[in-house]
Amino acid sequence: MSVMLPSLQAKSRVPASVWSILWILVVGTGVLSVAFADETAESQGRELAQRLRTVAPEESSTNQAVLRIRNREGRRQIPVTVVTQPGKGRWTVEYRVGGPDAKGAGEVSRIHYSAEGPPTFEVVVEGLGKPPIQGGRASGDWAIAKSDFLLRELGMEFLHWREQRVISRELSNGRWCQVLESVSKKPEGPASVRSWIDEKLGVVLSAEVYDARKVRLKHFSITQFREQADRWTCSVSMVDDVRGTKTELAFDGPVPR
Repeated sequence: MSVMLPSLQAKSRVPASVWSILWILVVGTGVLSVAFADETAESQGRELAQRLRTVAPEESSTNQAVLRIRNREGRRQIPVTVVTQPGKGRWTVEYRVGGPDAKGAGEVSRIHYSAEGPPTFEVVVEGLGKPPIQGGRASGDWAIAKSDFLLRELGMEFLHWREQRVISRELSNGRWCQVLESVSKKPEGPASVRSWIDEKLGVVLSAEVYDARKVRLKHFSITQFREQADRWTCSVSMVDDVRGTKTELAFDGPVPR
């Protein structure tokens, strides 16, 4: 995988939502400290997870993206509008798919973030000319546009699990990373998530989801980030190892002036 990563100082030229809505794109605003002194792996992990989950957007934004889905039914592309709405101690990221001008039902998925606790989720699905067929609070297992991206994954829900620990320092894509392991104590759902976090950029380069038997269920990573002349492009991929499916969320647009 070849990725061109910008410096943190240069990120201001890229729309804010790209840096705030996707936990696998960027989760920090400064260089990670690798000198943890006498701290334990658990205290290191709790501190790191706290930093990651408190990153919040500073301004509202609306950006266009495309979901490229590959499964047994073939390949398809779905346009997505991503809206970021900041607030004091709380913020919302909204994914809009379809609608009155598109075929099929319109879908709006919202992730409500809070500095005080785990994210909550909301989904509204509307048929053409019909009232919502689903609304209100939703499960984090909702898949946006039937893709491989679940709301709880985009919402970084795993960073709120009680057990967090830094388990190693490793190279990923030729860059030194802190490896954070987040462990769930719930009997259902994923058992753990491992994230490779770039020490210099504060970027999650990749992450893997495991079940209780240490079998990998899904993995995701930055697959591209480029800023050239007056345009920027970036994409992240999510692969379901169990179902053999893959979804790429890709942004492409002019650099703000």
